[in-house]
This record gives sequence, C-alpha cells and structure tokens, in this order.
Amino acid sequence: MDPQRKKQLKQEYSERKPLMGVMEMRCRATGESFLIATNDLHATENGLIARFDGGSHPNKRLQALWNEHGREGFSFELVEELEHDDAREDYAEELRELLELYLEEHPGTARVWR
Repeated sequence: MDPQRKKQLKQEYSERKPLMGVMEMRCRATGESFLIATNDLHATENGLIARFDGGSHPNKRLQALWNEHGREGFSFELVEELEHDDAREDYAEELRELLELYLEEHPGTARVWR
C-alpha cells in the first residue's frame, strides 16, 4: 500500500466517531436478549462473531445458542446510544451508568454478559 494512503487511512481511523452505548444481541429463535456496554459497536460485533465462530466465548449459554443457530440466528442492535465528542477518551464509567439505566427501565428483558 502507498505510504501516503496508509497515513491517510490511519488519520481517518483516529478521527472516526464510533457508535457507543448499550448493545443488544438477540437470539431470533428463542427471543433471549443479552446486553453489553460497548465503546465501538461494530468492533464489538466483529469480535464477538469471531469468538463465537471459534467456540471460545466464555458465556456458555450464548455460545450454545450460537452453535445451534449461527450468525443468521442473531441480531445486533445499539439500543441506547452514548453521545460523545472524542472516541479516544475513556467513557467506561458513562457506559456502565447507561447500561444500568437501561436495565432499570427494562427490567427482566435481557441479561448482561461479559
């Protein structure tokens, strides 16, 4: 790759504003929902898919559902967005609070996974 183009892509990546917030992963067959706070929706989704496909996700229930239904059996959605100005800042505390608020407003609808 052209060094100038590589530099440009790195700059664009560092300036991007990823979707942050509470992500829901829902099994279409069972209706079960699982939540996680994420600072980058697309990166989290891609990482999860890789772990599930590799059979290495630590949540046994999620892994079993994935093994049974596969990628097409799940939806990924940002259910609460965290507005932010700079993706390089640490929003961990704000994301935890947003997840807690979501769970309070939607009791019993989903489980949190790590």
